[in-house]
Amino acid sequence: MRLPFLNECRAICQIALVGIVFLLAACAPTAERPSAEIPTQAAAAVVSTSAPVVTAVPLPTAAPTFTAAPPSPTLTAVPSVTPFPTPTLSPTLTPTPCPPGEIRTGAFFSGVTGEENKYRIYLPPCYGDGRQYPALYLFGGNTHDDSAWDNYGLDEAAEALIRSGAIPPMLLVMVDGGWIANTTSGGPGSYEDHILNYLIPFIEANYCVWAEPAGRAIGGLSRGGYWSLEIAFRQPEMFVSVGGHSPALIDSYAGPERSPRYTGLNNDLGDLRIYMDIGADDYLLPNALQLHEDMAAQGIPHTWVLNEGAHEDSYWPQHLTEYLLWYGEPWSLDRSSYPVCESS
Repeated sequence: MRLPFLNECRAICQIALVGIVFLLAACAPTAERPSAEIPTQAAAAVVSTSAPVVTAVPLPTAAPTFTAAPPSPTLTAVPSVTPFPTPTLSPTLTPTPCPPGEIRTGAFFSGVTGEENKYRIYLPPCYGDGRQYPALYLFGGNTHDDSAWDNYGLDEAAEALIRSGAIPPMLLVMVDGGWIANTTSGGPGSYEDHILNYLIPFIEANYCVWAEPAGRAIGGLSRGGYWSLEIAFRQPEMFVSVGGHSPALIDSYAGPERSPRYTGLNNDLGDLRIYMDIGADDYLLPNALQLHEDMAAQGIPHTWVLNEGAHEDSYWPQHLTEYLLWYGEPWSLDRSSYPVCESS
């Protein structure tokens, strides 16, 4: 009676074993099949006696990374500097500034008048430094004395222009016309004689003046403008420049052989520089304008300026700077270029 029971138990065990085998097979990883067809074979039963033991392989220990130390700098021996003694500086000489210009007054004897005649002279900054400077001789009108140009502010205008470097240093000689300027015409015994043979030689003998035609200029206003043009047009070789400022070119003053209205056209004026100006409301404009037009027609070089204004004292002070700039044009700004003066 026990055999059937044992056989039954044996059969149950076999079935359970086969189930375990199939269970294990199903849990096993499926190997990747090759793409080529493999002939079908009967599956062999795999019996696993024990689960595989996986031995953990220790990861390699990374070798420590060492940062290379920077190379030690090579030290170059620097030679020690031998201290030098601090030099003693010589004192710097400060240039002595030019003394300002000044006005002086004086008198000269004239054989024409037979007496002493007044003049005043402006001496520029640094006058007396051993150089001869150009000179500008200026005449006033028939009612003026030697103070006229000074009263108009000529010396102050010249001082400012010289110090600014706008014009060269120059002497300004202002003359008292006196009775002789209003009662004579050119030639011996005249105002022309008085200026050329007495005043100019006196100034050139007593001051450091550039005593050559290149260093002389002459000018005047009203009656003095007539005289400056008459003298220079008759003696052009004696002057570099002449200016007639509102010149009173009145025919009764002299005949054709002496009047600037004719000598300015008929005489050879050479390289004489000529300047004429007058106010548009000046009663003396017609004759001055005629001389300008006649000279222009003959191609005689000259400067002509027609300003606003009349024949009055307010006119000339307004144009002092223009006059001085024009007179100064042919002369150098460089003091060292002028002749040496033996005495001052």
